[in-house]
Amino acid sequence: QEKKSVIELLLKLDCVFVDSKKYRNCTHLIAKQPCRSEKFLAACAAGKWVLTKDYIINSAESGRWLDETTYEWGYKIEKDSHYSPQMQSAPKRWRKELTRSGAAGAFHRWKVVLIVKGDKERDSFIRVLETGKATIYTSLSEPKTITHVLTNNMSLKQETKISEAPCYPVSYLGTYLLESEIKNYTEKCPENYLKAKEEARELMIDVHIGKIRNALIMHIFLQKAMLSTYTQLDQTNECKKLEKTIRSSRGSDNILNELV
Repeated sequence: QEKKSVIELLLKLDCVFVDSKKYRNCTHLIAKQPCRSEKFLAACAAGKWVLTKDYIINSAESGRWLDETTYEWGYKIEKDSHYSPQMQSAPKRWRKELTRSGAAGAFHRWKVVLIVKGDKERDSFIRVLETGKATIYTSLSEPKTITHVLTNNMSLKQETKISEAPCYPVSYLGTYLLESEIKNYTEKCPENYLKAKEEARELMIDVHIGKIRNALIMHIFLQKAMLSTYTQLDQTNECKKLEKTIRSSRGSDNILNELV
């Protein structure tokens, strides 16, 4: 209902409203909150204006488009927000960086091999990468200058025997755009291959550590459960042995004295 009301206000202004996956030529994105949606990531990657809904409301009240600056995500950082300051300011940071550097997009120097299962998910990542001006290759046409391998399944990367280029989980796109500090990937100087490879290795280590931690917690839980069961059985067996020994050695009349 809220979105419908904002759209009604939007249509009163001089603009073209796009509500589809074909958003490449959009100039502005209205976002209720920072998120890792395809359109939010693509807008950051292209350096587009990402604005709050108040921009539409106040512009409609004024009868004209207002200046975007004070309505941009990142203009004000909410300290008590669920979203980190880095994530809140991502649209502003990328817009200013791409304007300053003259780069075509956040991924303009990336040469990517994308290994993702599922057509729908793969198409979504392709749109984000293309909006950020990455060059995307299939594994069969992979050049020696590949800079990134992105996958949602590390075993697929190993099976296809892709080059030694750093391999990242596809979630790295969101981390790179929303959480990481903007580095010199948009500059004219070449990428630092070794540094990128080390970042990829550390990121994958974090992923594997998380899986190992979860498996270890489950293992400890099962071990404690089994130990508790065996301890109870052992105690029962020991009591039976003790009672049998006392009866056979002392006789039933001396059981109480033996126990004392």
